[in-house]
Amino acid sequence: MFIQILSAIHNAGTLLFGIYCSAFFLGVKSNKKNILSLFLLFCVQGSLYLIISAFFGEALALQSYPLIVHLPLILFLSFYYKFPLISSCVSVFSAYLCCQLSNWIGLFALNLTGTEWCYYSARILTTFGTFIILYKYVFRSTRTIFAKGTRELSIIGFLPFVYYIFDYASTKFSSLLYSGNKAVVEFMGFAFCIAYLVFLMIYFREYENKQELKQYSNLMEIQLQSMQKEIDQVKISSQKLAILRHDMRHHLSIILMQLQNDHLEKAQEYIKEISSAYADTIISNYSPNEMLNSVISIYDSRFTDRGFSLDCNISTEKDLPCSDLAFCTILSNALENSMHALEQADRQSRWSRLTISQKKKHLMLQVENPVAKMPKFVDGIPVSAKEGHGIGVKSIIYYVEQLNGQCQFSVSDQLFILKIFI
Repeated sequence: MFIQILSAIHNAGTLLFGIYCSAFFLGVKSNKKNILSLFLLFCVQGSLYLIISAFFGEALALQSYPLIVHLPLILFLSFYYKFPLISSCVSVFSAYLCCQLSNWIGLFALNLTGTEWCYYSARILTTFGTFIILYKYVFRSTRTIFAKGTRELSIIGFLPFVYYIFDYASTKFSSLLYSGNKAVVEFMGFAFCIAYLVFLMIYFREYENKQELKQYSNLMEIQLQSMQKEIDQVKISSQKLAILRHDMRHHLSIILMQLQNDHLEKAQEYIKEISSAYADTIISNYSPNEMLNSVISIYDSRFTDRGFSLDCNISTEKDLPCSDLAFCTILSNALENSMHALEQADRQSRWSRLTISQKKKHLMLQVENPVAKMPKFVDGIPVSAKEGHGIGVKSIIYYVEQLNGQCQFSVSDQLFILKIFI
């Protein structure tokens, strides 16, 4: 009787472990509503398992476990919590792989003591301990991993999926694993080898991308230094404008004197001299934030010099809710990309619209411009086959992630739209 109670606790604990791990791997919050929803799913699946076990035997119930538990769990995560199907599959397979730790510890305890109660006790304690470790140190980071694209998730889920198929094929549906067949015994080693080689290829590709991004960051530092000089020039223009306002009374007195003495030509020459001296003091006030205002002013001038139009709708406070430098780097790349796109557009469509709004601790940036040719998208990100192009987009994504924000690239009615939320 005691062994049966331990077995029931072990089975229930393993089912709960698999359900909650699968959900928390994906980033489902551990609030009261989600805990109760997942527990209700546990009750339904547990009851179904007991009914099949009572009427058709425990062996059939174990073989039907994927249809009773795993498939409904995948569909529940996909349709109730709106996760992609592949993310739900990888999460469930990963949770199943984590269950094998308690299995190994239980078998070790059984071989060491030869008693079943030690086997079940070891499995229960290991399952509980594993969940605590995963909850404290793993679940926080897996949400980002399981939100990646199909290609990355296929690589991440390859090993858990292979083990899942291997375990059911060799232990649940047959006894191949215990038959002594060398091919069966060595299969997992083969699967690990393939997974490791694929991991190495992906790792080195990511390493090369990081190196490329690092080089681009160095170039961005040089660009920012150059932009800082332009910002300083804007400040000088502001100082000149202040001096002009201060000296305007004197200038008007001199012009009035020339006019009273009928020296019209001298008065005109003096006016032209003043106009020339302060021609670079025309500054638009877009934002109370000095650095943001300077960057927009600089790019407004660059757009104008190229015959483009930049329509600005800026609503921010003096202090931004994030690093001024990081946000202005994102803005610079966005406007630079927009400017390059307009170079390929028709003369009637060479305009860009910039919108920046701030609400409390959140910023929204949107850049829109017409596109002559539909860009190619990979996993929602525009890519370019031209040498040296596309790094600006990577920089935008990099800095947005650093600020814990989100960015979205899209095309609608021949209009390229970049939306960033920080």
